Amino acid sequence: MAPKFPKLLKTSREIGDRRIHKVLYAMLDREKKAYKGDESSYNERIGEIRARVEYRHDIILELQRFERDLIVDEGLADLINEEKEDLAEIGRLVQMSYASTLRATQKSVFMKKMKKLK
Repeated sequence: MAPKFPKLLKTSREIGDRRIHKVLYAMLDREKKAYKGDESSYNERIGEIRARVEYRHDIILELQRFERDLIVDEGLADLINEEKEDLAEIGRLVQMSYASTLRATQKSVFMKKMKKLK
């Protein structure tokens, strides 16, 4: 007959302890570390996009100094639209990073409560 809680038993074997509060603490700790990792990857991606936006913005400023013609105007419009899309992506990544931070904080609070219960 299969065990009723296979994931719980797997975690208990990995940490070497069958006490439920230890197993739950280990699971919460793993989730917290995963959310922290997500947060750092979001922040790294935000930095990359910011560098790209700054570089593109400098190109836009240089193109605006040139004489106006059809080819420059089309390229300039495309660059401005891409810059807006990148800024929107930065906003989305900032929200995701913030949400990840909140989840990691929530896991920390649960972990502190579990320590008090012991």
